[in-house]
Amino acid sequence: MKTMALLLIAILTLNGSGFALQTGDAKQAAKAKAEVQKRGVGERSRVRVSLRDGTEVKGYISKVEENSFDVTDKKSGKAVAVSYNDVNKVKGPGLSKPAQVFIVVGVFVGVAAAVFLALLPKT
Repeated sequence: MKTMALLLIAILTLNGSGFALQTGDAKQAAKAKAEVQKRGVGERSRVRVSLRDGTEVKGYISKVEENSFDVTDKKSGKAVAVSYNDVNKVKGPGLSKPAQVFIVVGVFVGVAAAVFLALLPKT
């Protein structure tokens, strides 16, 4: 009887953790699908897609389907079908917002320093 109860507990525990992993994967796939649909289709919808295997696909979204989407390289014209389940992250083509802010602040500080040095009295 104890063995049966322990076996039942082990099965339920392992089954529950497997379900949690599937749910996380499903959430990630749904997030990727929403991001792709938000960006739309066409040469102006350029993306960088990070895949779970560590590779990255660059290009524009040329086709959106229920379980996958195509990213076409503008230079070669080669289309790569990407499953939503394989996506780690979908990003735009440019720099991230923090990088853009850092550049703007750096330019502002540089200009302010140049103006300050130009206004110093010369002795």
